[in-house]
Amino acid sequence: MHKDSGHRLHIEQPGRPRLYQFDDLNGYEVVGVITLAGRSGALVRKYSNGIYSMANSGILRPLDQRRVKMALGIGTNAGAPPKMQGGARHNVYLDAESIDIAMELGGGNISKGIRLALRVRADADCDELPKPAAA
Repeated sequence: MHKDSGHRLHIEQPGRPRLYQFDDLNGYEVVGVITLAGRSGALVRKYSNGIYSMANSGILRPLDQRRVKMALGIGTNAGAPPKMQGGARHNVYLDAESIDIAMELGGGNISKGIRLALRVRADADCDELPKPAAA
């Protein structure tokens, strides 16, 4: 009988991830233990973009994000950005300083930072808008 364990993915939460990754990785959170194709390691998620990886002694191994999210029970549209009610995609052109500010406000997410800045501005209820700076 053929045993197909090469494609099996198993995640234990919380598991014992310190068996595989002793130290904290800067910018990552430890989620649990993952076993894939007979290999085990700590399942870690990057704070800035939510990408999951397998960590073994500081070495990161990329994972199929759809399979990991499915195993964790995260959304049926795994990998796609969340849709917001009444939202639409728009391209904006920003200078480096504005990008840095938006990323800081949005915790690494530029769009979220822009939305927060607009919400703060709308909540301020200022009667007179400032004049835009000359280009």
